[in-house]
Amino acid sequence: MRLAILLILLLFSREIAFAGKAQPYLERGWKALVIDNDIEALRYFGLAYETAQKENNTGEIALSLLNLGICYYSVSYTEGLEYSFKALAEYKKLENSAPEKAFQGRSKCLQLISTIKSRQGKYREAISLSKEAMLGFAKKNDTTGYLGLIYYSLGVAYSNLQLSDSSEYFHHKALEERIQTRNYVYLPVSYLSVAEIELKKGNKKQSFNYYQQAYHIADSTGNRQSQVTSLLGLGKWYLTFEKDQKKTEDFYLKAKLIADHLTDKSFYLKCLNELIELAKIKGDFRSALNFEQEKVVISDTLYSWDKQKAIKSLEIQFSVAEKDRQLNLMQKEKAITILHNYILWGTLGFLLLMSCGIIVFLRRINRRDHQLLITKEDLVKALEAQKELKEKQLHNELEFKENKLNAMTFQMLQKNELLTELKEKLDQDIHLEKDSSINKIITKGLNHDKEWKDFNTYFESINKNFYERIKQAYPEISPNDLKICALIKLNLSIKEMAGILNISPDSVKTARYRLRKKLQMNTEDNLTDFILNL
Repeated sequence: MRLAILLILLLFSREIAFAGKAQPYLERGWKALVIDNDIEALRYFGLAYETAQKENNTGEIALSLLNLGICYYSVSYTEGLEYSFKALAEYKKLENSAPEKAFQGRSKCLQLISTIKSRQGKYREAISLSKEAMLGFAKKNDTTGYLGLIYYSLGVAYSNLQLSDSSEYFHHKALEERIQTRNYVYLPVSYLSVAEIELKKGNKKQSFNYYQQAYHIADSTGNRQSQVTSLLGLGKWYLTFEKDQKKTEDFYLKAKLIADHLTDKSFYLKCLNELIELAKIKGDFRSALNFEQEKVVISDTLYSWDKQKAIKSLEIQFSVAEKDRQLNLMQKEKAITILHNYILWGTLGFLLLMSCGIIVFLRRINRRDHQLLITKEDLVKALEAQKELKEKQLHNELEFKENKLNAMTFQMLQKNELLTELKEKLDQDIHLEKDSSINKIITKGLNHDKEWKDFNTYFESINKNFYERIKQAYPEISPNDLKICALIKLNLSIKEMAGILNISPDSVKTARYRLRKKLQMNTEDNLTDFILNL
C-alpha cells in the first residue's frame, strides 16, 4: 500500500508550475509523504487547500484536493473517492482558460479513481478508467512517467482478473516505458512484476536476470522497500529452481533485516510469512513457532498504527472542514462590517440631506437584517454539518472496533490451529518426551485467558451489556456458555468455534445442546437466531 501511494503521489506531484501561495505547502506535503510522514503530509495539503481557496486559485485548489485524495484513500476509500471527484469538478472549471491543464488534471483524477477501484476489487472498472486516463498523456509528449504508472496499474488489474496474457503485456509495456524515461525510482517494481511472470512460466534464466536487475537498481538508489521485495523474490527463485533452502533462508533473513528499519511494517510481515513457510518445509517447527509469535507482536503494532493513523486523519479532515466554515464566516463578517460602514456614511448623509438620508438608511437596515438572517442560516447549516461529521467519526470508530474484533477472532483461530498442528507433529515424534519444554510452550500458548479478556473487552464495547443481559435472564448460565453465546453472536461456524475454543466440533455441538436447555428453548427454535436477536 505504501509503495503504491508514493508511486502515485511522486508522479502526480509533477504538476505544471505553481503560481500561488499554496505552492510551499504542496511541496512540503509531498516531501513529508515521501519520508513516510502521513499526518504531516495531510496537514500541509490541508493548509494548501485553505490558502488556495483564499486566493481563489482553481488550479491549486484542484491539485490540493487531488493530493488529499491520494493521502486519504489509504485510510478510507470513500474519502479518497470524494476528494477525487471534488478535484475533477475543479479541473472542469479550467476547461476554457487552460484546456490542456484541465485535460491532464482530469486524467490524473481518473487514474487515482482507477487505483481506488482496483483496491476495492472492481478491476474491470479500474481498467476502463486507466485506459481513459491514458488519453491525457500522449506518448510523444510524456516524459514524466505517467504512462508507466498507467501500464503498471493495468497489468495489476488484469492479473487479478486471471487474464495472464494481458497482464504480461502491460507489465512489459510498463517496464519498457520506465527504462525509456529512465524512471529508476519505479524500475525495480516493474522488473519484479515481470520476474514473477517469468518465474511462473518456468523461465529460470530470464526470471533470475530480472530479479537481479531489480535488486541492483533498488540497492543503488537506496529504495529499501524494493530491496526487501527483490530479496524475497531471489529467495523464492532459489527455492523453486535450485531447491536450495539454505540460500533461500539467507535471502529471507537479509530482507527481514532491511524491513525491520521500515516504517511500513507490512514488509516485515511479508518476510515473517515467507520464513514461516520455509520453516514448515524444513520441518523446523520451533523456528516456525518463534516467527509466528513475532508476527503476532508485529500485527498488534500494525493494528495500533492503523488506528492512530485513522484517528489522526479524521482530526485533520475535521480541521479542514472547520477552517472552511471559519473562512465562510469571516467573509460574511467582512460583508457585515462593510455594511456597517455604509450605514455610518448614510447617517452622515442624513445630516446633509434629511429626506434622502432616511430613505438610504431604511434600505440599508433592511439589507443588513437580510444579510444577518442569511448568516444565521449558514451558521445552522455549519453546525449540522459538524454534527454529521461527529456521527461519521463515531461510526468509523465502531467499524474499527468490529474489524479489530474480527481480526482478533481470526488470529485466535489461526494460532490455535498452528499450535494444535505443532502438538500433533510433536506427539508423533517418539524421541521427544511428553513433558518436554516445547510441549509446555504449546500448552501455555493454547491457554489464552488474556486473549479472551481482550476479546471480551472489544466484544462488550460493540455489544453493550450483552453478557449482563443473558446472566440476568438466565442465572444458571456458565462462563463457558457465555463464550459460546459470544461466538454465535459473531455468526461463526461450529468448526471455527471449535478451533477458537480448542475443542472438537462434537464438543461444540454438545455445548450448544446444553446451552439450549439453559435458555429454555423449544425444539423448533433456532439458537443462532435467538442469540443474534438478543
